Amino acid sequence: MSGQVKDTKTVSGRREIALLPGALEALDRQKEHTALENSIIFRHPYSNEQWKHPKQIGKLWEVILRKAGVKFRNPYQTRHTYASMLLSAGENPMFVAHQMGHKDWGMIRKVYGRWLPDTVPGSGERIRSVWSQDGHKKKSG
Repeated sequence: MSGQVKDTKTVSGRREIALLPGALEALDRQKEHTALENSIIFRHPYSNEQWKHPKQIGKLWEVILRKAGVKFRNPYQTRHTYASMLLSAGENPMFVAHQMGHKDWGMIRKVYGRWLPDTVPGSGERIRSVWSQDGHKKKSG
């Protein structure tokens, strides 16, 4: 099905992604080239047409990485980089699971468990703020 726009594999695959500032900036710059033409955001830089096959992207990706001085990684790996960055920063694993399109955090635990920090600054403080020192739950309001 190369060259065709497809829907997500699962319902949880339809989601809003919390893009990092650099990604938002790149998308904003891309709009200058393609926003007024149609819904296809990324196009082949020479033909200005929709990418027809993943190998087209791969060849250009290699050139881009070489020019940037970055060791080659498959474009698909960028999602793993995103997930590991979120987890390393202490984001909630359920939030990361949602960002990745998973219905629960089981896959996050299996694949990215090593990126989960042992402790996050402030861990344990939330429960302390809910319960008073005498062991009774604080009254809200």
